[in-house]
Amino acid sequence: MNPEPTIDAMRTAAQALRTGDARDRARAIQVAQDALDAAKAVALAEIDASKDYEIDGASTLNAWVRNQLRLNPGQATVLVKNVVALRDLPLMAGAAMSGQISAAHVRVFVYGLRHVGLEPMRQFEDVLVDVASHHEPAELFETVKHLKDTIHPEDLDDAWERGMDKEDIAVDALPDGWHVTGFLNTVTGRS
Repeated sequence: MNPEPTIDAMRTAAQALRTGDARDRARAIQVAQDALDAAKAVALAEIDASKDYEIDGASTLNAWVRNQLRLNPGQATVLVKNVVALRDLPLMAGAAMSGQISAAHVRVFVYGLRHVGLEPMRQFEDVLVDVASHHEPAELFETVKHLKDTIHPEDLDDAWERGMDKEDIAVDALPDGWHVTGFLNTVTGRS
């Protein structure tokens, strides 16, 4: 990946730290932080591809991130998952590398890759990047969920049917009788 957008974001932040008001500094710092998060994910992708984490005695990239970058397991998992999205979605990667979108936006793209699929995400990548660059991650998430519901409308029906197959009955003894709670599937419940 081209490091120039990240370098430009860092240069702008450095200039803003020397001059400008607090609002400009805060904005420039956030852009630089977002760009550095993407650059870190790209570096992790290179480490993962080369398996260089084994040099430091780690068995997985996630373990290496926890040990070498001193991140908790949740943060390490998020970073490793972001690597895949940055590799598979080049427009989004460019926006992330320049600091136009945050790591939280990248996590929404990871969700989209998992639940919508690679081809639809690539097909609508330009629109989704535009939404991400102008809105907060929650708005992007709603957009990706709408895309998922449009492309895979049967998922909700499948989830409902799986729920209808479940049974859970509990009978608890009480001083004055029994307390029955739970639910039955549609076939047993009808009997």
